[in-house]
Amino acid sequence: MTDKITQAIAAGLAGISLMAAGAGCSPTQTNTAQQTTPPQTNTAQQFSCTGTKSNGWNYNAKFANGRFTQITWTRSGQPPQVSPLTFDRKNEQGQPIYRGAFQGATAIALVDLGQGNVRPGSQVSVGTDEWGWARGTCAIATASGSSSKN
Repeated sequence: MTDKITQAIAAGLAGISLMAAGAGCSPTQTNTAQQTTPPQTNTAQQFSCTGTKSNGWNYNAKFANGRFTQITWTRSGQPPQVSPLTFDRKNEQGQPIYRGAFQGATAIALVDLGQGNVRPGSQVSVGTDEWGWARGTCAIATASGSSSKN
């Protein structure tokens, strides 16, 4: 009985030491860390990325301080709705993905197709389960919060 307990403890300690050793030098661990860190480019400029969903809602995704922070939704006859965004991860193509919700119920995903390098003319894709995906184009945000037209 004592031998079995000793073997179980030794096996457990060996497993812990292997996990600890792998945490410091594993390339997979490095990739995971990169995926949980939001992009930090173009922090001095603010951008507004606009598009229209198939159901008639227009969206304006705000990019400030190196990340997408919110989407403002507008539609004729409806009050504007704001969906805060949080950085989720980067996908396999290195594109940052942000998540939020419309009216607290419909899940939203924003994919930065410019891989974190937001600039005039770059694009985002905004998706919801119910409404599908729609592309938007970015422009430098003006002082009033709307985008400038090229």
